[in-house]
Amino acid sequence: MKKIAVAVTGKNLEIFVRVGRAPWFAIFEEGQFVALRPNKHAASHDRDGEHHGGGHGHGGGQGVGHGHHHHDHDHSGMEEYSAEEVELHRKDLDNLSDVDVILVRAIGPNMKEALELHGIEIVKMRKKDGEKAGELVEKYFSDKK
Repeated sequence: MKKIAVAVTGKNLEIFVRVGRAPWFAIFEEGQFVALRPNKHAASHDRDGEHHGGGHGHGGGQGVGHGHHHHDHDHSGMEEYSAEEVELHRKDLDNLSDVDVILVRAIGPNMKEALELHGIEIVKMRKKDGEKAGELVEKYFSDKK
């Protein structure tokens, strides 16, 4: 059975729209919620204070879970796409290496490529598919039938 990740705000399992900024990933096995894992990429933004100025840490998820991220840089557009950015994203996703599929609403090009390098299938979902991670997982399985 597939292991599925969904970007969420926290224990409430509400969908966080942008994968790269989500504080947590909800992990599902056989359609059942099994764990919350920190999004190390979002945590590294919080720790660094500026987008890659501190070189992205690889520690636990300290400083995440409050659902709001304040940055000193402009996120109105997408991040600059580059091989270096993709590699930083890829390293931050090592705690998703056992995941088969990630259900997303919005994803930037660096995060997309980083997930693909981990061999994770990216499945785009719509707002109408649900506001909670469990709803997206149910929709994913119903679409597969």
